[in-house]
Amino acid sequence: MSWSRVFVSDYFPLFVLFVATIPLLAGWLCYWVAMRPRLVAVFVPRDLQTSYLGALTLPFALFLAFMVSDIWSRENRYAQTVLQEVQKLDAMLDVARVCGPSCQPIDDAVGAYARALSLREWDEGWVRPHLDVSTAFDGLADAIASAEADATVPIHIRNVMLASQLDLRRLRTDRYFILHADLAPHRWVVVMVLGLLSLIGLAALHVGKRYQLMIGLSTFAIAFSMTLAYTVLLAWPTVDESIVPSDQLRRVLE
Repeated sequence: MSWSRVFVSDYFPLFVLFVATIPLLAGWLCYWVAMRPRLVAVFVPRDLQTSYLGALTLPFALFLAFMVSDIWSRENRYAQTVLQEVQKLDAMLDVARVCGPSCQPIDDAVGAYARALSLREWDEGWVRPHLDVSTAFDGLADAIASAEADATVPIHIRNVMLASQLDLRRLRTDRYFILHADLAPHRWVVVMVLGLLSLIGLAALHVGKRYQLMIGLSTFAIAFSMTLAYTVLLAWPTVDESIVPSDQLRRVLE
């Protein structure tokens, strides 16, 4: 079991909610510590320069911005790959129907594979090739192999179907690579550490100041929480049906 499978499952929304609560809990903890009488008695916030907080928050903001930019770029590449899959499946349906009754098994197999993709791998939370999709693809490969052995099927149609099968296999592999290329666990650890250090720095500048702490820590913790949760949601992309022509998508799924 991969580390990503631990987080992405039927409980993915609960995991996102858990991640979103971490900055809020950290902010509350920083407030609690900064209001302790013993700390207030010995710590003098005015000894810190305001640039101290900027030195902490700037690396956090830059790193998170670059990370989100990478995820958005990957989201676009993922969506483009899914669009190519839909176009390839749609073209295979056209060729199979031109071929006639001899290619009816291919027509059925293309529909079964498309439905398996839509249900198991185009949805948010997919992290590895699903067995049902692999089985459906094997069925499509068997149908194309049967057409290859059928003399009534024109050779140019057989060549197109075989080339399409190879393209579908490549596109599925491309999707898997795109999904996992930038999901290194250490990137999330760095974001969390830099964010927590920023909370500590914000609290250090206002030790013993109740209202300044409440306003500063709450606003930063809420912003940190929302950004982190949104980033986690983007990390496992799902197909955006708005980029795929609805008629084309409906055709390959029905």
